[in-house]
Amino acid sequence: MKKVPASELFIFKESSLDSGALSQLMDFNRKYQQRILRYFAEIRIEFENRHPGVSYPGLFAEVDSISGEMRPLEEQKVWSWGDCRGLGIWSYLSAKRSIPDTDLEIYGRKINLRQFFSDYCDCIYEFLLQRYELNGGRIPFIVDVNTNKASNDPSNVPCASGECEPTHVFAAAGFMQYGLMRNCPESLELGLKFLDESIVCGMNFRSVDHVTKKRNPYNGHGFIMVTLGAVVDTLKCLKYSGIDSRRKADLESMLLKKGFMISEFILHNFCNPETGHFWEYNCKEGNPYVNPEGYMICDPGHVSEACGFIAELEDLSGEFKSKFSPNLVKIMRYIYENGYSGAGLMYKNLDLLSGRGLFDKTDSNGRKYRTSPWWNVRECCAASMKLYEMTGDQACLGMYRKAQNAAYLNYPNEKIGGLMVQTLDADTARPLPFYPATGNLDPMHCTRARERELEAMEIILARIS
Repeated sequence: MKKVPASELFIFKESSLDSGALSQLMDFNRKYQQRILRYFAEIRIEFENRHPGVSYPGLFAEVDSISGEMRPLEEQKVWSWGDCRGLGIWSYLSAKRSIPDTDLEIYGRKINLRQFFSDYCDCIYEFLLQRYELNGGRIPFIVDVNTNKASNDPSNVPCASGECEPTHVFAAAGFMQYGLMRNCPESLELGLKFLDESIVCGMNFRSVDHVTKKRNPYNGHGFIMVTLGAVVDTLKCLKYSGIDSRRKADLESMLLKKGFMISEFILHNFCNPETGHFWEYNCKEGNPYVNPEGYMICDPGHVSEACGFIAELEDLSGEFKSKFSPNLVKIMRYIYENGYSGAGLMYKNLDLLSGRGLFDKTDSNGRKYRTSPWWNVRECCAASMKLYEMTGDQACLGMYRKAQNAAYLNYPNEKIGGLMVQTLDADTARPLPFYPATGNLDPMHCTRARERELEAMEIILARIS
């Protein structure tokens, strides 16, 4: 790993934002967004130059996040999570027209950045649609590069009837947003089908864990929370869609109802706003799950993600202003005060009973680590800036500063174009060779968070200027 120089980053010195500092922060984020998009274009073009005649069936991101090295062709996998996430976020950016209309030359190929990602979305959609048809109405976790069918990777364990693994949720978000961006009814309807199946699965705790590939002996909110994210992502994309106005109004009403149902379900079952506790699992009986080691697990990244989704949802509706946001601030304050290590990194897992970070990974030598994945602080940035915009609570700006500095002082890796290394040791800040869920570079978390930060900042700047 080679850190991006601090001179190329925006580091918060104070927990305050006047119009000048806010404008600088927005300019940094816009430029960084373009930097990351350019890198995803670079690795796709590099792959095609290295392997002429090979058609990679989806988003290409088979690059090690520490070394920056592209994996050999024979070791490459196609991760459906990455394809669906890329389709969703890039469809949103395309619909919004926030990708710069910029001409570039990359490895001898001349491209227009906006057109490149519009075409990339078309490509991913066609391969996902083919994958859906080839695999019996499912989109497997990992497929073979040459066939687009489920590979023999042990991660691909078939789900029973009524069960889903998280690819289902990301497919819902990807298909719905692409359908809105392209005004493609077939894609939109397929996404809505995936969404309804995901809601039924999540509300009944029928999801299959993406790591163990087994149903857990307890009920977790992770699957239904990510389903809420698909609802919110689609609602935000809907604002920029050219679909029929009556269809748009009906779709907005339906998605808002589903979103509020899920939000209330999560907050009622997994949260105590008075203490700020937001736990990951319940027993089958409905009370908080304490594992055999005596820990009540909280995932600060999932908490941040959930609070960000619910805040966005509240803001999208004219009927529910301030319904959730005061309690969301209390929850995020707990993460701010307890979720970080002495090295200033956010733990993957936290014990709510002791307030201590938990060991969550073990290497081949039996050594245990308290890890800190890149995505958790990025989701915290998006949630805290949105809550600051909505509530004006200065505590939220302090939360943002802590997460922003944790993210940009530690994770950006020049060897992957400024993208963030996937996992650090929360206690030493050293890169670790563990990846969360998928081994490819993720196109969604950072990019989506950055876009939401920018959207909130634009509102704040207009207010204070």
